[in-house]
Amino acid sequence: MTRATIIALVLSIAVAAVLRLGFAGLVIGFGADLRGDETDYHALGESIAAGRGFTVDDQPTGRRPPVYPFLLGVLYFISGPSAVAARLLQIVLGLIVVYLVFRVTRAYSGSRCALIAAGIAAVNPFLIFMSGYVLTENLYMILILGALLLVPTPGDINGSIRRVLLASALMGLAALTRPTGLPLAIWMLLTGILFGAGAARVRLRNAAAAVVVVAIVLLPWCIRNAERFGGWAGVTTHGGITFYQGNNPQVVAVPHYRGGVAPLEALPQADKIAAMTELERDRFTWAMGKEFLRQNKRDVPRLLWWKWQRFWRLRSDMGLSGVKSGWWWNKNRVLGRLASSFDVGFVYAVIVFPLFLAGIVLTVRRWREFLFLYGIVVAHTAVALVFHGSIRGRIPIEPVIALFAAVTVDRLARRRKPESQPSAVPPA
Repeated sequence: MTRATIIALVLSIAVAAVLRLGFAGLVIGFGADLRGDETDYHALGESIAAGRGFTVDDQPTGRRPPVYPFLLGVLYFISGPSAVAARLLQIVLGLIVVYLVFRVTRAYSGSRCALIAAGIAAVNPFLIFMSGYVLTENLYMILILGALLLVPTPGDINGSIRRVLLASALMGLAALTRPTGLPLAIWMLLTGILFGAGAARVRLRNAAAAVVVVAIVLLPWCIRNAERFGGWAGVTTHGGITFYQGNNPQVVAVPHYRGGVAPLEALPQADKIAAMTELERDRFTWAMGKEFLRQNKRDVPRLLWWKWQRFWRLRSDMGLSGVKSGWWWNKNRVLGRLASSFDVGFVYAVIVFPLFLAGIVLTVRRWREFLFLYGIVVAHTAVALVFHGSIRGRIPIEPVIALFAAVTVDRLARRRKPESQPSAVPPA
């Protein structure tokens, strides 16, 4: 990189740091109470740091994938169980995301475009939001972007076997951070086999090696869950509940649940579900969600549309969730009250989403190179259509949105730049 590029990148990361520190400290409050899923991750990290293992209330659990809680466990072993320390860690992870957006974009479109993408990621309100909460998305994005940095395109699956294997390990860890990483890994393997450069024999060999690596990463945790709960549970015992919350009579009948989730207490047979063991609950709720879809096939198109609409909405606020809803903010602070009344996510989306779509169109001739990036969009959207739509579920796509938006901005900037005039040639 040139000196000017390094300086510009450092400035982008500095801006990202100021915005994330300001959000965590002034809008939320570093010491604010943990809420929702945060409480689970914090409890698991505290238990791991104390040597009690992957437990909540001294009971083994598999409802959360293990990688992020173990990272918190390492942090809490050093700092003690501290929400402040966890939020500072989130900010550091968020800055790494911005840096990796630069690195990945540079692999596709050069340093100039990469600086634009890093700048967009630095001010992205959804990425800023995620850096203030003790949740999995920042670590998940780091693992995915790290894999893309090692193997940016399907053609690279025919390259260095070491890079392929390391990228596969990162994808396995991503799936143990958020289960969405598994369908994304499958997409990358299939597109690498079908559209990679070079001999088919080499592509198949490298893909088979990648499958082995992903299995090696996933299986110890899956075996642990099977032993603890008396049956196969996979990566998490929470999938059934999530599926049932997004596919039940309430999400059809109650307008502000549509496309999202109904609260557990509003679900049919909620009392029975609450009394079950984790594995029983997981299997029963999967069955209940599937049965609802079977009995209400006419509602499936509407359910899919509501989920799609909620996942790709421009406005942050909708129903019980959303960046603007105020549930997340500390309204005792001036900036917290401002964040609850001004939808900054909507302003950002109105500007950046058209640039994102235009960037996809501008790069369509290079579609084979961009298949892994398309996969990030497709895999996370598909998961939302199966489970439920939410802006939080869309956050792992935000680095890709920044990349394609940067392609558009870069192209527009090049067109606006006046062509240099040829120097005058003195007469002979």
